[in-house]
Amino acid sequence: MSTTEAPVRTTRRVHWLELFFDLVMVAFIGQVAHTMHGDPSLMDGVAFVGFLAAAWWVWANATITLNLFGARITPWIWIGVTVVMIAVGVMAAAIPEALGERADAFALANAVIRLVWVAPWLLNRRTSGQPWWRSTIYTGVPVLLWSLSTLVEPPWQVAMWVAAVAIEIGLLSSLRGQQTWLNETLDVNHLAERVGLFVVIVFGESILTIIAELDAHWMSPSGVTAVLGFAAVSMLAWIYFGYAAGAVERGLRGLQGRGSVDGLRDSVMYLPFLLVAGVTLFASALGTAVAETGHHLPLGAAVALAAGICLFFVASAAEALRYGAPWRGIAVWALPGALLPWALVPLSGAVTAEVVVAASIVVIAVELALVAATVRRARAKFGVSAAGSTDARRRADR
Repeated sequence: MSTTEAPVRTTRRVHWLELFFDLVMVAFIGQVAHTMHGDPSLMDGVAFVGFLAAAWWVWANATITLNLFGARITPWIWIGVTVVMIAVGVMAAAIPEALGERADAFALANAVIRLVWVAPWLLNRRTSGQPWWRSTIYTGVPVLLWSLSTLVEPPWQVAMWVAAVAIEIGLLSSLRGQQTWLNETLDVNHLAERVGLFVVIVFGESILTIIAELDAHWMSPSGVTAVLGFAAVSMLAWIYFGYAAGAVERGLRGLQGRGSVDGLRDSVMYLPFLLVAGVTLFASALGTAVAETGHHLPLGAAVALAAGICLFFVASAAEALRYGAPWRGIAVWALPGALLPWALVPLSGAVTAEVVVAASIVVIAVELALVAATVRRARAKFGVSAAGSTDARRRADR
């Protein structure tokens, strides 16, 4: 019998409260995506990554906390999540001036969120085996840094934000002493559903961006670009939900079966961030393309377009590798997915924005064909149903 299959566990579906929470998160993502419209600079890109990482870290902490302690949604949990949603809303509203006059609001909202999430960990510390000092440091020190950052000026303010998140990541990277409890308690089916549903919402925000730009530039040529952009997003979604989503669920089960809590952490809290960042960048560039129909796509938008597609496939490849898939099984589509999109950047200087979007469809179509071919070969050889699955490893274990 394979040792990579997790034992059968009681599982639950994603609660409506979690979906409600995700709607607030996507409002934040929409605000962050807007910072990359037009011709973003390198510093705009750095700020984009930083703000999106702050939002993602809120979502990842919420997902893990509710996965472990939210099987029954009590009134206190509902109140706590509502407070977090309000804080995320404040963060979203602060984004346009988060490095300026609204920086204090952004920082204090982050502090409030961490105070809310520490409560379940402290209340369940005996069950989890979590020492009180770990939860206190994981939350207390970042709360202090986020709060004190309101007293200093940039760039020290931003440096304190980075330090606060670095402390959390550092403690999360050292889970010794809790591996067994986490492996036995985490509901991987719930985690897979949470990731999948959040990606759905991010794709939805991409469509909303296209529609909003078409509304602002209501012309037939812009309509053509919008249709092309919609098709491009739809094809990326086809790749994710047609091939990757199933592999996520199987991969998480395999990691849990092997007792790899670090692998579960990476696959839920770290690597999906790259995919979300890629889809968000792609959406922002498509919005700019709709606005710039008939003109050359600005260089910054072209880079965002290429980087978005590239990150989507790099994240997918990294997830597959983390699940234990051999590199040779995914290189056929992973390498072209990482390299081909960058041909769109020099192309943007020679053709109009709508042609660049059409070219992006060609790139994605090539990737879709390569992924589909990989799946067919895998089915024929191992009887699998998704690219980059862990069946090859399971076959070897048998």
